[in-house]
Amino acid sequence: MSLKPIFRFGSLIFAAFVGGIVGSALMQPQTPEAGYLGHGSQVVGTFGVGGVITDTGDLWQYRPDKKSWVTLDESFALEGQATSVVPLPIPTSNISHMETFGFIVAKTGDCYLYDIENRIWENIGTPVQ
Repeated sequence: MSLKPIFRFGSLIFAAFVGGIVGSALMQPQTPEAGYLGHGSQVVGTFGVGGVITDTGDLWQYRPDKKSWVTLDESFALEGQATSVVPLPIPTSNISHMETFGFIVAKTGDCYLYDIENRIWENIGTPVQ
């Protein structure tokens, strides 16, 4: 009996296993700052183009011009606008939708709008009566 077919089969299994591990790692969300988010934070949602929200309520924006992740407030500062978006008005576990950085729909139906001029979140209620 030749060991070549067994060796080939074993090689295929090993290659599939390693490929699965590598593919799985590549499909995982890439955290903005591994050192910063490595303390248990995870990306749980997105907003706008290149924006992510973590389970701890941090908002990150990818800046192609800098080829790096920065906090949303840092991103605005790079554009000459002072903001203090974080902390969010509700825990991330209560967020149903966040289309842009400044508009949140809570699971309760309440809507929150960020007032960029006054740098505060406002509960604007819900349109449903």
